Amino acid sequence: MSNAYYDNLPDAQLTIRSRILKIPNLKLISKIGDGGMSTVWKAWDIVNQRVVAVKILNKEFASDGAEIRQFRSEERLMEEIHHPGIVQAYDFDNGNGNWYYIMEYVDGYSFAELLKRKQHVRESDCLLICESVAVALDYAWNNHGLVHCDLKPENIMINTEGVIKLLDLGISHRYEFKEGPQAVPEHVLGTPAYISPEQVYGDFELDCRSDVYSLAATIYHLATGRILFPDYDTENTMRAHCDEATQARDPRAYHPELSEGFCQLLESMLVKNRDYRVANWSDVFTMCQEVEAGNKFKPRAVNGANSSIRLFS
Repeated sequence: MSNAYYDNLPDAQLTIRSRILKIPNLKLISKIGDGGMSTVWKAWDIVNQRVVAVKILNKEFASDGAEIRQFRSEERLMEEIHHPGIVQAYDFDNGNGNWYYIMEYVDGYSFAELLKRKQHVRESDCLLICESVAVALDYAWNNHGLVHCDLKPENIMINTEGVIKLLDLGISHRYEFKEGPQAVPEHVLGTPAYISPEQVYGDFELDCRSDVYSLAATIYHLATGRILFPDYDTENTMRAHCDEATQARDPRAYHPELSEGFCQLLESMLVKNRDYRVANWSDVFTMCQEVEAGNKFKPRAVNGANSSIRLFS
């Protein structure tokens, strides 16, 4: 689409909650998403002559210093991390009473959208997603201590060139080794269907193993078309992630064509006790390649440390 098309768009003024939203040097095109604290828009960057996404903090949070600092921290982290598998942020600003940041626009679709169309994703594509996310988060973990904390189909996209990208670092955590007693977080952060047991427990120091669990819960959903614990309400879903006795069905119960190695990979990543879970992203990537080669693994459950899925014996 030509630049002239975007240059001729009307000014970025839209009525939202009875207020006029106007962002300097941007022409808003369409709303991409609407969360509890912010909205995301596709926009035309007049200065740099490119399509971007802009995330705007909702007005009710724009006077809260803590919320603004969190919003700024999210943008700063996205600006620091330079990896093709993680959406890049460009700039943070406050204009006309709106706090916002500008970021890379991903022309494509999320895997949540794909699930709605296809019901499930074939094994080979699930392995590609798993490998791509592992590579991106291996870089982010080793270079920035990043734990995403909210991996789910909505936050993984694929663009028109076939590149898989991670979105939304809004509740991400930076690992810092801390000694001595620490305050337990007041609120559980994460999406119940995919949350790791240690997030439910409120561990103050999460590491990459938490994302390993959430990615496996995501891949299970993609491969089967069902979340791990589909019949539970929110509270009982979170309990199920933690309870050693509660296990979801073998993925092959829904799709018998899935390989044993693939199911063993998910079993290993979904071990409830993180001390026995797959320990790092490099191992996740290597195991994906082993599955592609047709190999199998030994059961990961050790000393009663069960997985959140029970495989066929």
